[in-house]
Amino acid sequence: MLQAEWMKTKRTAFRYIVLITPIIFPIFILMYISSYKMDYSWQIRVYDIYFQTLGVALPMMASILTGLNIMGEESAGNFRGLITEPMERYKIYLSKLTMLVIITIVDMFISTGILLLGMKVIYNGTNISYGIFLSGTLFTIIGSLFLYGFYLIVSIAFGIGPTIAIGVGGGVWGVLLQTGLGDRIWQFVPWAWSGRLESIPYVKFADFIKFKGLENTQNIKISMSNLAATEFNKGMPIALISFVIITILGVLWFEKWEGRKTHD
Repeated sequence: MLQAEWMKTKRTAFRYIVLITPIIFPIFILMYISSYKMDYSWQIRVYDIYFQTLGVALPMMASILTGLNIMGEESAGNFRGLITEPMERYKIYLSKLTMLVIITIVDMFISTGILLLGMKVIYNGTNISYGIFLSGTLFTIIGSLFLYGFYLIVSIAFGIGPTIAIGVGGGVWGVLLQTGLGDRIWQFVPWAWSGRLESIPYVKFADFIKFKGLENTQNIKISMSNLAATEFNKGMPIALISFVIITILGVLWFEKWEGRKTHD
């Protein structure tokens, strides 16, 4: 079923986006960072610009990909192919959700891999903190999982327009919550999860404390470690549990869904 879902995207904007974006995005980041001086802080600044951009873009991109995927089903006889599929409804729904998640995982790690390879070329001979970048990638993905389940329901029920509108509006909200405004509530807003969770591995850079000008602060290492653990415990369980809940709700809803009305 996953293979069939992928075949449906042939010669569509969906496939072009998922194949081209993970290559183009890190190339633009590499072009931007090529002017950075190779000092103690360059990796921290690269991590910062790369993942902050992803934290903003991924929730919006998820809405576009989900909307485009369902738009193809809508164009094929107003969901007749989807509704009359001789297969259990839950398998149809889960195959779509699984494909979106797998594509996101693959694209994200390809993008980060290209970035790391480019960093190695640009700053030849420098030790790169691969583990921190890969951890940031994983945390960013986990932070976006709920949104795919949510967008899938919205796309099937209302179409690509409302899905993208929610994605853009939520993305803007998520940006605001990356600041101090979101310190107390970010864990309750799905559009802030990717941006907040990716910042957790950030503190593991050897020169992070020096970069922030906190090297003379008493017990700063312990404080930063405790802060990272607190942020992890606040956001990670909610992100994972919410994904499970939205997946179950989506399956139950899709089992009873009878198609969208013509005037919707």
